[in-house]
Amino acid sequence: MNNLNQQPESKSEKEVVEKKVLINGKKSSKVYLTPQKINEINQLLQTPEFIYDQKIKLEQFAQRLAVNSTYLNRYFNQEYGCSFLQYLTSLRIEQAETLLKDSNAEIEDICYNTGFNSPSAFHKAFKNRYGYSPSEWRRRCLTEKLNASVQ
Repeated sequence: MNNLNQQPESKSEKEVVEKKVLINGKKSSKVYLTPQKINEINQLLQTPEFIYDQKIKLEQFAQRLAVNSTYLNRYFNQEYGCSFLQYLTSLRIEQAETLLKDSNAEIEDICYNTGFNSPSAFHKAFKNRYGYSPSEWRRRCLTEKLNASVQ
């Protein structure tokens, strides 16, 4: 019979409770969220109006989920290997990549439509990810398309 005051029945049960994860090189307790909270996170991360909102911050995201912001950021580090902001930037860059490749929209419009606060922030994030500025990257994609259609 296992009641609330009893110790875990085996060492493996105790290890699960005490499991630690490395976050940014430091030991930290593992973050656990209910399946419902994880589902809510995933739904919000698929909502363009939410993700591409320039004003969204970790605190607002956490508030919407009714979760502590520090705890939520630790969850992102644990599950995705990056902070909430890094993950959000990655989603935005992926959308910008698609728009740069498949549309003739101005780069500045793409910048703001994907949630970046300024063209310089967009340029820096894009260059960090791909090694090219958005305009250079678009030019390379167009060149590749032309070369592929000629062959």
